[in-house]
Amino acid sequence: MTQNGFLAALVMSAVLILVMPVARAADKAFIWGVNGHPLASYHGVTIEEQVAALKTLGMQSYRVDVQSIEQLPRLKELVNLADAGGVEVLPVFTPKIDLNAATIDEIYATSRTLAYETVIMLGDQIKVWELGNELENFAIIQPCEMRDDGTQYPCDWGPAGGLYPLDYYGPRWEKVAAVMQGLDAGMKQAGGDYRTAMGTAGWGHIGAFQRMKQSGIEWDISVWHLYGQDPEWAFKALAEYGKPIWITEFNHPKGSIESEAAQAEGLKGTMELIQRLRKLYPIEAAHIYELMDETYWAPDFEAYMGLIRLDSDGENGWRSGRPKAAFKVVQDIIRQDQVKESQSLGSAQ
Repeated sequence: MTQNGFLAALVMSAVLILVMPVARAADKAFIWGVNGHPLASYHGVTIEEQVAALKTLGMQSYRVDVQSIEQLPRLKELVNLADAGGVEVLPVFTPKIDLNAATIDEIYATSRTLAYETVIMLGDQIKVWELGNELENFAIIQPCEMRDDGTQYPCDWGPAGGLYPLDYYGPRWEKVAAVMQGLDAGMKQAGGDYRTAMGTAGWGHIGAFQRMKQSGIEWDISVWHLYGQDPEWAFKALAEYGKPIWITEFNHPKGSIESEAAQAEGLKGTMELIQRLRKLYPIEAAHIYELMDETYWAPDFEAYMGLIRLDSDGENGWRSGRPKAAFKVVQDIIRQDQVKESQSLGSAQ
């Protein structure tokens, strides 16, 4: 299919999706979403193309990183366009800060300002905000560092697994906490009716939630990321906090590096796992990472995580390429899910 042919088909599919009956309006409808970088990356791919792809997939949410105030006009444009197409935007605040160099006061102030200005502009359009992305990674304790209880982390061990509160190095954790506290303070200053989502990179990092509690940080939704490992033990632990769970990143490990078929099969298995586990635990949403390959990062895995290829435009820029095998797999699962939920809600009325 030619480039123009693919885009035309994408838009037509998006129109068909809009007229299909879905269960999105129901309070208990599960949210399928995808990550993207429309504010800082995907240069050359328009917001319109991205939203059309979301609608074709049947996605209900677009998780996007917000790094600076300068990005807010484009974020506003995205939110308006996505809202018109029935897609919600999940902004994740990732303030552009050098945590190593900045002081705690600088970190707090920068984070607070970003959150305040963003919520003032978009507070009436966004109902869920994610505060920070995998911040706890910065604080994982390293060999020979001192734990908060005065004991030394063994010098012959590797980095801690994040299972326990003491797996995080106190001085660096204070900077991590300053980001979350600053973001939360900025949102409270702006006011509004919203929920906050906070969490970790997944893996074993369940201890970060206890550290958050110890730091006086409150949140409404617990966030977890999922790349191939069995998450049920973590969902059991998170459920004890009495809050809903959002998986804001998941994919087949390393995307399509092995092959597009492997990514498609891996995503299918993970989505089916999520469908099963959401019946047992309070999982409300799951977001695939990510919409498009970030080809410019090759050979890093980020260049292979997308559902759609990102191709060179031949002029030092980029353009939307063909959908990968995972695109159709994801589209089919979401459509089947929405039909089942619609039928279930209809029989319950």
